[in-house]
Amino acid sequence: MTDALRDRVGHTPGPWRLNAGNATEVMAGLTPVARARCGGMTGIRLAEAEANARLIAAAPDLLAALIRASGILADFSHACSVSETEGDEDPDVQALEIVRAAITRATGAA
Repeated sequence: MTDALRDRVGHTPGPWRLNAGNATEVMAGLTPVARARCGGMTGIRLAEAEANARLIAAAPDLLAALIRASGILADFSHACSVSETEGDEDPDVQALEIVRAAITRATGAA
């Protein structure tokens, strides 16, 4: 991830990984970033919390992939202007909108 992108998204730089001693804790280097809660009043089983932690740990990589895919999809949809469908029905346009919405949700950008 570039410095400009890191400034834009504002989260702790990746890569993130699971703590070897606690599979529900997500680390950035030696720094704890997040912990997926389980048990007690949460109603979340340990296996589900570990799956949640894996998803959280993948977040920086997923966001970087979405940002890259957004550019590729935008270029592709402009280059391939001939389509069987039009506008909002175009699957490429829909995919680009979904990707952009996910980026906005992850970055808090409007």
